[in-house]
Amino acid sequence: MKQLSSFLFIFVALITPYSEAASEPRHQQVTETAERWVFQQLRQPGTQSGLEVKATPVDERIQIPACAKPFAAEANNNSLSQSTITVKVHCPVSDWFLYVMVRVKDLQSVVVTTASLSPGTLLSLNHLKTIEVDKNQLRGTTYAEPQQVVGARVKRRIRSGDAITPRQLCFICEGDKVTILAKTGGLSIKTSGIAEQDGNIGDTIQVRNRRSERMVNARVISSAAVQVGI
Repeated sequence: MKQLSSFLFIFVALITPYSEAASEPRHQQVTETAERWVFQQLRQPGTQSGLEVKATPVDERIQIPACAKPFAAEANNNSLSQSTITVKVHCPVSDWFLYVMVRVKDLQSVVVTTASLSPGTLLSLNHLKTIEVDKNQLRGTTYAEPQQVVGARVKRRIRSGDAITPRQLCFICEGDKVTILAKTGGLSIKTSGIAEQDGNIGDTIQVRNRRSERMVNARVISSAAVQVGI
């Protein structure tokens, strides 16, 4: 009897590690199925995706039976807009299923400062760097490329590492002397003016013509010039 017990103990000891090792790839298959399904649902065709999906690892103590076909996944469409999605992974040829939590980050390039900046600072590349940030953490409009803000002036203090927003900057600031450009056909007219408002590239601001003292609405085209239509 003791020999039989010893034999059974050895037999169980031998097959248990193999059984556990054999089931471990299924845990990975389940998480990868959930991640792949979420990525495919959220990816925008024809664009460079910044999506990052990561499933919570399946508890190794959970027994996952073999499935004759690849695991499949599904989720409520309403949950796809959330940062954490509950995905149902199941075996298409049996009743087995498991819910897996998948976290989603939609990463976007954002220009941030390399140091604290005081009002009046003229931005250069040394003040800037680009990092990847989850869109859900962003508030308001940001910039994707440092070149978009080089030459602008800081209007209010910006902390080191903060994302730069248009409200913090002015390419042309109130009181600046600017060149007013007007073009019609092949004719180009140039005169000087004073900015009566802050503005960034593309903004329309009020500018006072220094010669005529007339107020005109002009579009900011650089840190020193605005353009008016004729």
